Amino acid sequence: MPPGSPGSPSVPATELPACYRHPGREAQIRCTRCDRRICPECMVPASVGFQCPECVRGGNQEVRKARSPFGAVLRPRVVPVVTYSLIALNFVMFGLQHIVGTSQVGAAGGGVFQVNTLDMRLELIAKGTWVDGQPIGVANGEWYRLVTSMFLHANLIHIASNMISLFFIGPMLEAMLGRLRFVLVYLIGGLAGAVTSYWFMTPLSPASLGASGAISAVFGCLVVIGLRRKILDPGMIAVVLVINIVIPLQNTNIDWRDHVGGVVAGALIGAVYAFAPELIGALGKARAPREQQVRLLNWLGFGTMALVLALAIGGTAVHTAHLNDPANRTRTVDGAVYSPGPTRVVTDVPTSYPQA
Repeated sequence: MPPGSPGSPSVPATELPACYRHPGREAQIRCTRCDRRICPECMVPASVGFQCPECVRGGNQEVRKARSPFGAVLRPRVVPVVTYSLIALNFVMFGLQHIVGTSQVGAAGGGVFQVNTLDMRLELIAKGTWVDGQPIGVANGEWYRLVTSMFLHANLIHIASNMISLFFIGPMLEAMLGRLRFVLVYLIGGLAGAVTSYWFMTPLSPASLGASGAISAVFGCLVVIGLRRKILDPGMIAVVLVINIVIPLQNTNIDWRDHVGGVVAGALIGAVYAFAPELIGALGKARAPREQQVRLLNWLGFGTMALVLALAIGGTAVHTAHLNDPANRTRTVDGAVYSPGPTRVVTDVPTSYPQA
């Protein structure tokens, strides 16, 4: 019986090849990697033939990212996002310092003067009390002052000089180490500088504020890496050294301890990256794959940062215990024996005073 005549068996229609991602679409092309059929919409041109979107995404994930000798991901055009963000944050805080307003503060020996309200809440103070008896200062549990003080500045010249320095040296170190390592050097180095300053403070010591410790840490890290790898001009290094170390030592209004603490912390962290090949070789990984060496360098770098952070926390705890020891007698500038007590008293607290 001829096909198609009444009563003849039906012949199944031939199934058209369909795209694995779009079953209702005809697909005559196969992916050169997975051999699955793909429709024109799913075809991604490759060096040979076409690939499906899933294989293209998987191939991009397998491509190794180019990295600097210090583990930072190399980008075609490096924009110092962290450096610019830190500069912006410092200027925002400087604006808030003037927006919040001032308060009247009286010294223990008498006299009243005006101070910035935000400064009194966030600057580095060793120990004191408000007029209502509220204890303030790092020794009274306000450890956050060690961090917040690095985002405050005394005046326009102060913040301008610091931010100009950060603008010039920050992008270089950020490109070398990468964004995460750079911001950790800035924050941990700044904390180390603040702790160094706090270590020498008494309840009568003036407050300290500014980003100098953090910027000095960036500078110390950059100098160690630059000298070891011979990528910095020694003349430029000498000029910045004079600005960041020599001048502060000659100026009694500058907290040189903050500078020194930051430089030492930054140099210690930078030494790990500067001598990375020697350290990796000493650990027997000189012939290891690049990925293993980068992983080891991350452990060494972040481990050193953790060590500096632990030392800063330990130093703060020791000096805090010293200041709070009832048997402690701190001598004042003139050599007289002084018993720790309230040294900063607010005589006029605004109703809108920010709470810590």
